[in-house]
Amino acid sequence: MSQNLTLRLTDTAENDIAEIWAYIATEASEKVATGFVDGVHKTLEVVRKSPRMGAMREQLSEGLRVTFHHPYAIYYRITKQELIIIRVLHGARDAAAISEQGGFVQ
Repeated sequence: MSQNLTLRLTDTAENDIAEIWAYIATEASEKVATGFVDGVHKTLEVVRKSPRMGAMREQLSEGLRVTFHHPYAIYYRITKQELIIIRVLHGARDAAAISEQGGFVQ
């Protein structure tokens, strides 16, 4: 079922994406970094249209879902009007440890 939700990134998620861009720009190039971040934003648009596509991660935080833009995990919550992007983290990161440190609070 498609929904018309407003997409909102938390400050933390925006910082995550900026750090990803900087890392890829340093390791590869600005062009590659920009292309990757554009791909993340396309994935966010797909999720906005079908927000329940992501797997539930209730064990990490209430109402938390995750989808992927390889190799990054996109953590989000759905409200009646918004798709809230909480974090964008490398898939190898320990999500349980991040959750214990309050890393999925919006």
